[in-house]
Amino acid sequence: MKNLKDEIHHNFKKFESTWQVELQSVSKSLGKAEDTYLRSYMQLVSLNAWRRELLTNTISAESVSFFLEAQNDALVSHVFARMGAWRSALKSLRSCLENVAFTLYFKDHPVEFVLWQNGKYKPNFSSIVEYLERHPSLDGVNPSVCGLDIFQKEYGTLSRAVHGSASFQMTAEKGSTSLWTDNIRSLSQWRTRERVVLQSINLLLMAMFREQLQGAQHPQLRNAISLAISPSKHGGVKSILGINLSLSG
Repeated sequence: MKNLKDEIHHNFKKFESTWQVELQSVSKSLGKAEDTYLRSYMQLVSLNAWRRELLTNTISAESVSFFLEAQNDALVSHVFARMGAWRSALKSLRSCLENVAFTLYFKDHPVEFVLWQNGKYKPNFSSIVEYLERHPSLDGVNPSVCGLDIFQKEYGTLSRAVHGSASFQMTAEKGSTSLWTDNIRSLSQWRTRERVVLQSINLLLMAMFREQLQGAQHPQLRNAISLAISPSKHGGVKSILGINLSLSG
C-alpha cells in the first residue's frame, strides 16, 4: 500500500506540473486569436449594461441575482474558451441561458421563488419557454423577432455539449484525456454558439422591456446592445419593437 501511495503521489506531482505547462502553451497559442476574443467581450458588455442600467431598477433583487449569475456564466465561458476548455465553455453558455430564463420567470413569480429558495420548486427550461410564449409582454411579437425561438433552439444545441455528444467531446481527437486544446475549429464553433446565445438574450430582453428602451431612454444600454445584435437586425428591431440601436457617442 505504501508503494501505491508513493506512486500516486509521484504521478500527482507530475500531473500538476504537466497541466500547468500545457495550459500556458495553449493560452499562448490562442492569444493569436485576440480579435475573436475581443469581439466576444464586446458582446458580453451588453449583459452588464442590462443589469446596471435597467434590470436593477426594474425587477426584484432576487430576480436580478439570477441575471448576475447568468452574466457570470457568460464570463466563465469566455475565460474557459480563452484557455481552450471548449466543452466547459459551452456548458457555461447553457447555464447562462438557464439563468436568464429564471430571471424572467421569477420576476413574475415571487411565491415560487420562495419555494425555490427552500428547495421545494424548480421549473424546467421547457416550462419557462412555454410560459414566455404566452407572456403578455411578448404578445403579438413573432418568436423570431423576440429571439425566443433562437433562445430555445440554442439551449437544445448546448445540451448536447453538456451530455457529451460526439461533436462536442474534448477527448475524441487524441483518444486520451484532454483538459484544453488550441484547436482553431473548436474556437470558431464556440464563438458561433456564444454569438447566437448573446444575440438571443438581447432580443428577448428588448422585447420584454421594449417600453423602457423606446425614444431617448437608456442610450448607453442601447449602445451596448447594438454591439451584441447583428447590424442586419437593427432595422427590424426599430420597426417592430420601436427601439433605435444606432450607435452613438
